[in-house]
Amino acid sequence: MSAIDDSALADFYHREAEYLDDNELHNWLALLAPDVQYRVPVRAVRERGVTATDSDFTDRANFLWENIGTLRTRIRRLDSEFAWAERPPTRTRRLVTNIRRREPASGETGSETGALTNIAVYCYRGSSPTPVVLTGQRTDTLRLVDGELRLANRLVHLDSTVLGLHALSIFL
Repeated sequence: MSAIDDSALADFYHREAEYLDDNELHNWLALLAPDVQYRVPVRAVRERGVTATDSDFTDRANFLWENIGTLRTRIRRLDSEFAWAERPPTRTRRLVTNIRRREPASGETGSETGALTNIAVYCYRGSSPTPVVLTGQRTDTLRLVDGELRLANRLVHLDSTVLGLHALSIFL
């Protein structure tokens, strides 16, 4: 049984959504474990039944495949004058729902828990009144580090095959 209770799990996801929606990316980085893996694979449209290992997602292409170093670099770039595609920044509103506890993918310890969440991220650019909406499911591993939850692994399966954004400069 995990030492992480459901209330702490929900609090983590609420705080994370707040940091990302408020563009407090350095606070969001503090929620990540130093060995974090963050991946958003591309959904592949395939005919069912072609092989026994069919998947809706390819292991050959990713919208994002990040670690703590590349995430820090992306955020430093967003802070700089070189993130011209994000001037002004994309405004987002995240809805995180259906938080479900799962066993962590990497061995079971009392300091880790797995979780599935459904997300809907509404993305607004410039003065456009119409958002781009990204929906999907996240499979996470959360770890207790010095009494605080940290994201150790995230796999995001988006529902769409085409993002509809000019650039994927937000975090899911």
